[in-house]
Amino acid sequence: MNITLLVATALALPNFGGTTHWEFSENTTGNEIHWMSSTSVDPNADQYEYQYEITYVAVDVIFLGRVIGPNDVTDQLDPDLLLGTGVENGPAPILLMDESLEADADDDAEIDVAAHFYMHINGKGFGQVDVTDVFLGDVLVDTGWPFGWQNLEIDRIYMNGYINITPVIVVCPEDTNGDGIVNVTDILAAIGNWGGSGEGDVDGSGTVDVTDLLAIVGSWGPCAT
Repeated sequence: MNITLLVATALALPNFGGTTHWEFSENTTGNEIHWMSSTSVDPNADQYEYQYEITYVAVDVIFLGRVIGPNDVTDQLDPDLLLGTGVENGPAPILLMDESLEADADDDAEIDVAAHFYMHINGKGFGQVDVTDVFLGDVLVDTGWPFGWQNLEIDRIYMNGYINITPVIVVCPEDTNGDGIVNVTDILAAIGNWGGSGEGDVDGSGTVDVTDLLAIVGSWGPCAT
């Protein structure tokens, strides 16, 4: 490969702006939670690589007028709902999670604690976690002698987690195969994926269509420096 093509290829590769790490630690007695990150990422990136994880969920219970806890119930939740990774096309806003989580902490076939989680990057590049529809029920606990098994009211729920976001700027999106040149190969890639998403979706709309084809033709030749 000659030096000119090597430089052109490098310019066509995605540009990663570095990963931003946000941590959240919230709790609620039944009220909604609305958390927002203190920093932001580029809201105009072409793509966003993300990973989120809810690392800890716990509850306080009330027994004889006293609050006892927190008691870890993380292992009672579906692990597939606690961890998520992926890539979403920009610009922001982008949705990371929209799920209801619930736990049966005493294995009595009744839901003891539940909430709806909505996690996203807003239009200004800030991370947001919204917890709504919070339900705090009761849980059956063996309190020992002399009280034995008791249904105890859940008083508070705790949640810790993090979000990792990496904005990606595609310098030459019309170059679908990253060889540094927009040519017939890129047109064929777009036609081969017509109506789909991914390869050939130059404008990041989620669908390969005539707009993407025109963009490829309009950028014909070596990628601009």
